[in-house]
Amino acid sequence: MRKEHELADCIKWGWIYHHTGIPTTEKKDGEVYIPHLKFYVSGFPTSPFGIEWMRFEEDCPMHPLIKKVPHIAFEVKDIEKEIKLSRATKESLDVTVQMISTEVSESDITVTPALTNGQVVVNIPAGQASGSFTVAKADGKSPEGNVKFRILSLSLSEGYKIGTLQEMNLSFSPIVSTGGKLTLEGNDGAEKYANMVYVDLSNNSQIQIKRKSWNLGFYCGDEFRVILNSSYATVAVASEKTDFAAVTLEDAQKAPNIAAGAMSEDFSADWIDDVEGDLTKTAFGMIAENAAENKVFFVASADNKTNTDGTENRSLWYKVKVTRNGEGYRVEYGKVGDTTPKTVEIAKNPIYNFVGLSLESGEKVDAQAEGKKWDIMWAYAAAVSQMASGPVTSFSQDVVTSNSVGGVETAVVMVDEQTTYDNFKVTDITSKADFEKKANVIGTTWRTPAMPGVTNAGVKTDRFYVLKDSYGNYYKLRFTKFGTGTDGTERGRPEIEYALLK
Repeated sequence: MRKEHELADCIKWGWIYHHTGIPTTEKKDGEVYIPHLKFYVSGFPTSPFGIEWMRFEEDCPMHPLIKKVPHIAFEVKDIEKEIKLSRATKESLDVTVQMISTEVSESDITVTPALTNGQVVVNIPAGQASGSFTVAKADGKSPEGNVKFRILSLSLSEGYKIGTLQEMNLSFSPIVSTGGKLTLEGNDGAEKYANMVYVDLSNNSQIQIKRKSWNLGFYCGDEFRVILNSSYATVAVASEKTDFAAVTLEDAQKAPNIAAGAMSEDFSADWIDDVEGDLTKTAFGMIAENAAENKVFFVASADNKTNTDGTENRSLWYKVKVTRNGEGYRVEYGKVGDTTPKTVEIAKNPIYNFVGLSLESGEKVDAQAEGKKWDIMWAYAAAVSQMASGPVTSFSQDVVTSNSVGGVETAVVMVDEQTTYDNFKVTDITSKADFEKKANVIGTTWRTPAMPGVTNAGVKTDRFYVLKDSYGNYYKLRFTKFGTGTDGTERGRPEIEYALLK
């Protein structure tokens, strides 16, 4: 037995106290609604002891005990799952367990023994009646959702069989952020716009992905669609042919000059995807079920459009043919002069909106953060600017994209005498926030770049933004530093401030 002066075992285990949750049916001042869990919380931000009042809706999916009984919550490093036999085994037995989840990826967690192709092998030594494996959050990750582990097979068949309890379940629930400040790390020290920065407001986190790490993204939803990486200034145009080998450099010479600069009068917005994020308006269009109907496309990104001195060289372009491959994609690609294609098969991953492909390396890579784990993305990207002559599409610095494919909605709120960022509340949403399901609502509207004749370069202070995230949380957001003008910051490292509306 533990003596009175000794620490509790949970402290020795490394558990960290987070809060004491107390169920209530009374409305509390300052309640914050957690839409995806269907309950209200209050008190935690101001309580020195982490007391949190919890008021639940009738259909709240949380465990009944949590809804009825006060509880103490800890953050734990890992959870051990045990596999039990009805009796001790006479010989060493391996149990193969499959990880199943459409919400949590393998990269979000650490499993010991390690996962291989989504499976973990648990050994039960001779003379023992149980074996175990541990599951922990991966460093820097904040998984959200459910994970199921199902027993697939046993290394021994004679005298052993899988019982009725074949599955184990884990649930990862995030703590929804009430707000904060972030410096977006787009500048890697060598290049001001090296990274695409994906921001998850509810988790106070950002993920950087090298902007030149992929050219094409493959949609993981029900339809078969391909996007271009505008952060890499990727453009594409269809050839007249459907046979990869039949497309030659001569065909490329006859094609529109997709290497023309975005500000050139020869540039066409048809060579890039819709900047509003409409997947029905991509350069590639829908990938047809009949492979023979899909044309070969010419594709060029910033580093393979022209020679290093800017002179034309269409032999640098890629040619790409995408077809369906069951529930995934098959990609044939190479330089326009190649007759034999390189091929890669790409499976849809429901955790992501898109799976990326680098034509330079042939590697399948992360094109974005996980589908519901980002709200906005800052990067060098395609944008529409309003000029005196009308709207102009070009590639610009400091473009902010909303995760419209992941369900994020965005509104612009203009500042006036009655409406400011500081006094804007959740009750103001209905009358003052006009939400749009477009990727470019923020776009370049948040800043004024420094250029000849401009006297007000920097962050625009006459507006802020309200976002409804993938889980139904509402955040107000404003940019506080741009990296130009007199704000004293470095270009490629803008600063934002945001708060959960309540």
